Amino acid sequence: MRWHKKFKVLRCYIPILGWLGIVLLFLSYWRVDTDSGHPPPPLKVNNGAQPVSGSLQQDKPRSKKLRHQCNPPDRIQRHQEGVLPAQYELHGVVILLRHGDRGPLLHVRNLSSINCGHKSYGTQVYKKYVSDVLNVSKTNSYINFVGPFMKYPLLPLPSKCNIGHLTPQGVLQHLQLGKVLKEIYINEFNLLAHKQELDDIVVYSTKYRRTFQSVLAFLYSFLQGFNISKIRLREGKGVSFCENDCRCEKTDYFDQKYDQERKDYRKSHPGVIDLVRRINPLIKASPSAEDIVNPLVMRDALLTYVCHGAALPCNGGRCVKVEDVTSLISYEEWEGKQKRTSSQRKAAKLRSYGLLKNIVAAMDGMIGDAKPRVVIYSGHDKTLKYLLDSLAIPNYQLPYYASRLILELYRNSSVAQNPDYRTSYFFRVVYNGKDITKSVPFCDSITIKQLKSGSVKRGTISLCSVSKLETYIRPELYFKEFNAASFRDACRK
Repeated sequence: MRWHKKFKVLRCYIPILGWLGIVLLFLSYWRVDTDSGHPPPPLKVNNGAQPVSGSLQQDKPRSKKLRHQCNPPDRIQRHQEGVLPAQYELHGVVILLRHGDRGPLLHVRNLSSINCGHKSYGTQVYKKYVSDVLNVSKTNSYINFVGPFMKYPLLPLPSKCNIGHLTPQGVLQHLQLGKVLKEIYINEFNLLAHKQELDDIVVYSTKYRRTFQSVLAFLYSFLQGFNISKIRLREGKGVSFCENDCRCEKTDYFDQKYDQERKDYRKSHPGVIDLVRRINPLIKASPSAEDIVNPLVMRDALLTYVCHGAALPCNGGRCVKVEDVTSLISYEEWEGKQKRTSSQRKAAKLRSYGLLKNIVAAMDGMIGDAKPRVVIYSGHDKTLKYLLDSLAIPNYQLPYYASRLILELYRNSSVAQNPDYRTSYFFRVVYNGKDITKSVPFCDSITIKQLKSGSVKRGTISLCSVSKLETYIRPELYFKEFNAASFRDACRK
């Protein structure tokens, strides 16, 4: 009888132990998934024997995480931009942008049925922008502003997903970003307090429709009254805005080495390779289309469905699942957080040298002539990635649509004027709202403020002396690891 009672008690504990085991399993999964020092968790590869619904609506927690990758307009908010004590006067900003949401870079299944306008096209904000920009396009101010981009369409197609072209959601992203940064730099800091003059604002764009249309939307929200009469849009050379330092044979060599390193990463994750191989026939537009073997290319293609509320593709009773997409994203995030290799850094330094020189020259103008006050580069994910790698930022979130990388230039007004007045000038690096100045190795940054939420640290507000950046790009120091003292020497095979 006594044993029977004990057995009944034991039976009560069995479900509790079972639930405890499930909780511990979940926690171990979460820890590995969020720890940059570990690879993503092993992939669960479905053999596809049973059709799986491709609708993102069936898995709301995962789909919410996925849509964050798309950077919808309501997620674009002010964070740590312009957060400094009053003694620091803002003298100018350099803003680097990635274009907004776009169609895929290759043909995918059911592309013609995906509505890339989605909810964006019908909003009042978008309708007003369309009306206003079409009216401005008929003026001489627009003709003078647009220059080499005169033949480019002002707006993306309302709903059709075109290969590599901006979408209405991409326009809305930059309308929102321009509004956020206008509130900080124009309204709060009065960066353009005086009557706007020629070259107060300098704007560059790569020669792609998506970067041109993105910066047009950004300026519409950023400028008071969309006044473009004193601005000339300039064409940047290449995705890295290399200007006079573009041709470099050595970059191909370092690119090849880096590509091999990334292939080695993937070999250590056979689950990723198996996943890409399995879903390749599900996403290809036709059986004869080229196979997708790169997980990052596959992830980009799948975001076409995710970012526009479309069902994930199916073929022959097999479907891509939401967890397939999140697995690819987890892998990409892990790969992006690995230590920067020598070949990756060297390729980026060669590509970004011309851009860094131009940024320093712009800061020099802001210090000496108070002009320009704002410099804008409308580019691509690689534009931001090359610059972040060349500044040796150790790890960072890869640039999503409408990402921004901002260098803010300040003068410490509490420092007495002296012959070496440039010592009172500092800059910050703010990436997607987060101050990353402290991560720039050559800076020896000054911490101005600790950000906390209760007792939890939320980051720091730091400054770097402008002289540190000027020293960093001196050719004999910048190209030292190439055993060269100039760009030309570093680029020789």
